[in-house]
Order: sequence, then structure tokens, then C-alpha cells
Amino acid sequence: MEIISAILGAVLVTVCSYITLCFYDRKNSLEVKKKGNLIYSAFIIGVMGLTFITAFVLGLVRFSEWNLPEMLLHYILIWGMTVLAVIDYRQHRIPNRFLTIMLMIWAFVTGIYIILQTESGIGLLFRSLSGAIAGGLIFLLCYILSRKQLGAGDVKLVFVMGLYLTGQRIIGAIFYGIVLCCLYSVVQLIRKRIGLKDGVALVPFLYLGVLITLSIL
Repeated sequence: MEIISAILGAVLVTVCSYITLCFYDRKNSLEVKKKGNLIYSAFIIGVMGLTFITAFVLGLVRFSEWNLPEMLLHYILIWGMTVLAVIDYRQHRIPNRFLTIMLMIWAFVTGIYIILQTESGIGLLFRSLSGAIAGGLIFLLCYILSRKQLGAGDVKLVFVMGLYLTGQRIIGAIFYGIVLCCLYSVVQLIRKRIGLKDGVALVPFLYLGVLITLSIL
């Protein structure tokens, strides 16, 4: 039963992510290969495969640890980070409208949880707010110190990530994401693929940080 649930959850997250990207591509071209209404590239295929594998593993391993609202919020976060990772990689932007949608979904799920199970729901609310404040303040400080080299969209995204990950996991997601981004940048500098003044899309690495954190914490 758990295996079936894990497979269904992974398929649902992956399919929703891909459909969302196809819909976004119609409105704002991602400049990738197309066949009819479908889009594809090596990066998109790789991200979708990683999303499916991670969602499946989480559904299988974490099924007994997380309650339904927490599992749902984590799946929604994986969906959102999958979509934003591709968009930021292709366009170096984080759509405010998409962040607003993620914020509204979080508010809806958390609100329903509070109504149905008040004590547990309020506990989740405070943990979520602590995560949002911690993540948002860290990236806001980086935004100020970097003299706006870090994008304002990244600050907003980490705030939303904190709501989903709570204070328990947001620091881990940021840490793993930044470390992976630094390693990638160093390798690309050595290979002379980028210069010291060139920017690197951060969201794909935050996406990996989220997947790693959810898998081990």
C-alpha cells in the first residue's frame, strides 16, 4: 500500500510540474525544444527524473513520519521548486505571480489544518512562520551586503520556502543549496565557462537543497 501511494504521489508531483511548465511556456517562452504542446530539453528531463525519484523516496520513507497536511505541503513545495528551477535556469527570473500562488496554497492548506485540528495546526503555523522569518532574514541580509547582487526574487522565494519547510529544515535547505552553488561556480570558473562578474541561477541549487533536506532531515 505504501509503495502504491509513493508511486502515485511521485507521478502526481512530476506530472503537475511538467504541465505547469508547459502552460508557462505558452505564455512566456522558455526557449526549449518543442513538439506540439510538449516541451523538452536535457535539463528539463533531468529535473523531472530527479523530482520523481525524490518524491517517490519521500512517500516511501516518510509516509509514517509525516501527517497528511505536512506530506501535502512538502509535495507542493517540490512541485513549486521544480517549476522555478527550470524557469530560473532558462530565464534567470522568479515570477512573483508564481510565488503568490505558492503562498496562497500554503495559507489554504494550513488554514484547513487549523480548522480541523486546531492545536496541531497552530503548532505548524508557528513552525512555518519561524522558518519563513529565519530564511527571509538570512537572504535579506545577503541581499543588502551583496549590494543587490543577489536577486530580490531569491529573498522572496526563501521566505516562501521557509513557510513550507518550517524552522526545522529551512537552514539545511539554504546551506546545501549555497554549498552546491559555490562548488558549481568554482568548477565553471576553473573551466573558464563563467567570469568573476557573471551571475549563476541560484534556484536550481536551492531546489537541490530542498530535495536533500527533505530526504535526510
